[in-house]
Amino acid sequence: MQIPLVSSRRACIQGVVALGVLTICSAGMLLRLEPFATWYYAMAWWPFIFILDAVVLWKKGDSLLCRDPREFFFLAGLSVPVWLFFELYNLVMQNWYYVGSSPSWAERWVGYTVCFATVLPAVFEAAEMMGALGIVPEVRVGVLRQGRLLAPGLVGVGLICMILPILIPDYGFPFIWLGLIFPLDPVNQRWGEPSLLGELERGSITTGIRLLAGGLLCGLAWELFNIEALCKWIYTVPHFEESKLFEMPLAGFLGFPPFALECYVMVQFVRGAIKRIKGPAIKWALVGLALVGSLGMFRLLDLYTVNSLHPLLEDLRDLAPQEARILEQAGVKRLDLWVLRPGARARESLALELLGATPEVVAKWRTWAAMAALKGMGTGNLRLMLEAGVTRLGDLAKQEPQTLAKKLMEIQKDKKLARQPPREAQVRLWVGEAKRVCAGEVEPAWPGCR
Repeated sequence: MQIPLVSSRRACIQGVVALGVLTICSAGMLLRLEPFATWYYAMAWWPFIFILDAVVLWKKGDSLLCRDPREFFFLAGLSVPVWLFFELYNLVMQNWYYVGSSPSWAERWVGYTVCFATVLPAVFEAAEMMGALGIVPEVRVGVLRQGRLLAPGLVGVGLICMILPILIPDYGFPFIWLGLIFPLDPVNQRWGEPSLLGELERGSITTGIRLLAGGLLCGLAWELFNIEALCKWIYTVPHFEESKLFEMPLAGFLGFPPFALECYVMVQFVRGAIKRIKGPAIKWALVGLALVGSLGMFRLLDLYTVNSLHPLLEDLRDLAPQEARILEQAGVKRLDLWVLRPGARARESLALELLGATPEVVAKWRTWAAMAALKGMGTGNLRLMLEAGVTRLGDLAKQEPQTLAKKLMEIQKDKKLARQPPREAQVRLWVGEAKRVCAGEVEPAWPGCR
């Protein structure tokens, strides 16, 4: 197929610009420069989506963003409440939590919106790219003959999948990533909307396979862009805490392909529902309801899923006011950046010496900074550790997680130092990471191990 010159030119410009932005953001993140270090996930995902779109445009002569910008931004807007549906389930499952968020609620809420809006555009762009590049060509199968009991049976299976994560979250959590496929896809087919069952009835599984492949690609990119960001999520998935790629347990990557199918089915369902709503007043009322529900979920995320904020020197000022003042004069504000930014320790050491800070004081604060930065522990959880007598990474590495978790929960119950009571799964992560750091598995060496 001959691709129009204008499409090729636009694809090249869009791809080069997006790649340039992604490169700049990645370099800023690696150098721990703000705002790249904190907001890398959001800053990386949008140019990555535009790169996917440019590849499709280059190969096909059109793409989602090129042929229908309104559809692209519709997907971005719908993506926020769609993802918040899964965040609602996570309040029960507690499979992930967020660390390193902004102390400003307004900044956090903007961050939620920008990050969550990437989900559906990413899935649809990745699936389309699988076809455009020929990675997943047309796949034909035998025509599926659907009996009268198929649709009711699928709805029943879907309801079971949606209930299990609530009733037995430690074992039922995987079913949330495919539960909505079964009840919604038969509805889409009945409404005449694009559906997986409808495609099967025509003897094809092309869309489904492309979505599965695109979902896996998105999963790899989600985890890659998350791992080095300072504002990020961390998993506490039951039974899968050992073998990981990035932050995700290896088995968890199996959830991304069916999640892409689920996203597709949910989008088609919403489209079909919108067509059947009579009158603009009801449509706008539903938009308002989605907005209010999203804002309500943002508040719940703040209360129960965001575990730590930027670890600021100011948060620990009361522990040693005079020492904190000296560090502040030396330019130390964010404890995690002080530990993680290349060259920051050496530059600020000279300033601290000139300001009269003793080596013992500097070593103590660096140790605290390292603990606050460890797996996004933050200053609230650090204060719990200090109250429990765990003042160094070396001490933390020697702890028995269950015993330490009980001690920290008792302190939190009495003094309310952290945002939430630390769970045993979180404490296991902290202890395990402290062991890795102190065993020399993480470069450069962190202070407080010896």
